[in-house]
Amino acid sequence: MGGGVWHASAKTVAGALLLVVAASLWQAATPARVEASQTDLSFVSTSTWTADPAAGRVHVLAVVVATSHSGDNGDRHYYYDKIQMTLPSSSADFGATSASGQPLPLTVESATGSSVIAVVGLGERLYSGQSESFDLTFDLVDTGGSTDRDLRLSHNLMSFPVSAFGSPNTAGSSVSVVFPPDFTVQEEFGGLTRAVFGSGQVEFSSGILDDSAELNAWFTAVEPVSPGDFSVRSVTIGPLNVALRYWSDDVGWADQVQRVLSAGYPLLRDAIGLGDPIGTTLTVEEASTQEVNGFSGAYDEASGQVYVSYFADPFVILHEMAHMWFNSDLVTDRWIQEGFASYYAEQAVEKLGYTDHAPVLTDRLRQAAVPFNDWVTAGESSSATDAYLYGATLEVAGQIAALAGPDGLRGVWQAARSGKAAYQPAYAAQTEILSGRSTDWRRLLDLLERTTGRSFVGIWREWVVDPSQASQLQQRSTALTAYAAAQSAAGDWDLPPEIRRSLDTWQFDQTTAFIDQARDVLAQRDQIAADAANEQTTSPPTLRTAFERSGLIVASTEATNELAVLDELSAASQARTAGGAAAPLGLLGVDPQTDLASARDAFAKGDLGKAMSLATSARTAWQGADTAGQIRILGSLCVLGGVLLLLALFIWTRGYRRRRQTALA
Repeated sequence: MGGGVWHASAKTVAGALLLVVAASLWQAATPARVEASQTDLSFVSTSTWTADPAAGRVHVLAVVVATSHSGDNGDRHYYYDKIQMTLPSSSADFGATSASGQPLPLTVESATGSSVIAVVGLGERLYSGQSESFDLTFDLVDTGGSTDRDLRLSHNLMSFPVSAFGSPNTAGSSVSVVFPPDFTVQEEFGGLTRAVFGSGQVEFSSGILDDSAELNAWFTAVEPVSPGDFSVRSVTIGPLNVALRYWSDDVGWADQVQRVLSAGYPLLRDAIGLGDPIGTTLTVEEASTQEVNGFSGAYDEASGQVYVSYFADPFVILHEMAHMWFNSDLVTDRWIQEGFASYYAEQAVEKLGYTDHAPVLTDRLRQAAVPFNDWVTAGESSSATDAYLYGATLEVAGQIAALAGPDGLRGVWQAARSGKAAYQPAYAAQTEILSGRSTDWRRLLDLLERTTGRSFVGIWREWVVDPSQASQLQQRSTALTAYAAAQSAAGDWDLPPEIRRSLDTWQFDQTTAFIDQARDVLAQRDQIAADAANEQTTSPPTLRTAFERSGLIVASTEATNELAVLDELSAASQARTAGGAAAPLGLLGVDPQTDLASARDAFAKGDLGKAMSLATSARTAWQGADTAGQIRILGSLCVLGGVLLLLALFIWTRGYRRRRQTALA
């Protein structure tokens, strides 16, 4: 069960107002030398409060012992013949009997929203030093009204205050509170001693009190509601199909929840900025605080079911509805889910004009402070810690919202929902998405700062991180400084994607290593640009593409290859000017100059293989031109010599034949 909300109740205040003091009345005596006194009447009581769920009442029986401490003055005697008592505003059916069982007169003097003032006649005059006991009975009655009323008395829920009867600063009163079997009883406050009898009956007792007017307590008892005692109402709210499961005798709860959900849903949807929630089916079930681990509401993410206490407080209702957006599908950390569910619920409550019962971070709650990241699973932390964290996370959500602004905060939730990476390319238009990356406290910090351009680190240091995590914030700061410097060095180039991903995943050692590699490639980029200018060409686009999109390994390989081609172009250029006198003859039939020009063009276009082949061909041609020329000259000389030799031989041979013919003749 998750998504609980701690709800500040008015029980503490209400309990302090009930049955606090008893005042005395006096009446002048008719006989001579006897007068009534206005002071010096004290009383103590032994009261038993019996919960009667079947009747929907709490029966109260108080055995009161009143004692007069008035003194006589000569022939004047003072007495009391009635006593005034302050009873709960929800009390009714009063009765009083003497110790002998005779009815005593009881008059209700006034009834207000906070108390009932009753006057009980003592039956006989109570003179100085005398005591008299009587039984006072009345019932606590639930007259209905608003669903957020504290007093609830029904057949499966009893929630009511208990106080002691007695004069202030007077010892001797005691209180017992009795519950029937099969009820789960929780003492909200009071400090009474619990006992369970063999029959299953539960009794709380105070013992003898040192101050009979000081005890104030509150009890809540719940009997499991059987499925047959639930009624169901189906309503449609926007795209949501909502089933309201409520106790059959509490239709007012269903009316209140439907009213609040209908009015609050569009406010939550528009303020959060994520449109309608992913799920469109919602069940809201009435529950007691015991059924939701002492909270006033809970959201079960697995089933999509919301539990709302019988108070049906608007803040609690809207807080739990906000969990349709703020759950593990959007953010993983409990403090983010609870803090912003409270923040948006409070905003909606204020716009609708409802009373704001959002948790307030008090100095007393701060005594149980823990870092937000130490908030464990619902139901595993102490009530004091939970109370602090509900108040503190709402406080911090408000601080974050004020710094981010409404539009900035909506942008953050949209980025979290879509999986958008916090660190995006500086110049590329395409949005980068993180696959399977959930939004926790680290990613939320990144999204807030990258979306709004503001710093939230101070909030994280003060409220969120525990001591073991504080160093991560420093590492992050160092990495971001290096990242900014590297981006500046890159100019109008985006940094490689692995640098941004390492920042997104808070792998700051990797970030530093990647930035060092990127700087090496950027240095190669600058060398390539300079060398390309020297070689009458331009840097190809392939290095930038590899650097920005393919990553450092591909970019480094590309830079190395480009420098190798440039070296070959340079070698070819140098070879062109290094030839001897025979070089022109050696270049007959080849055109290395054209090859070099084509190599430069291929390099500029990023066709490194072709550029390398042409540059090598040009270099080889120039380097071998002189030798080839010399060989051609030598060959030509040899051919010429051979021709001359043949010619000489021909001439000699012809002359020889003539001489022979002459000789023969």
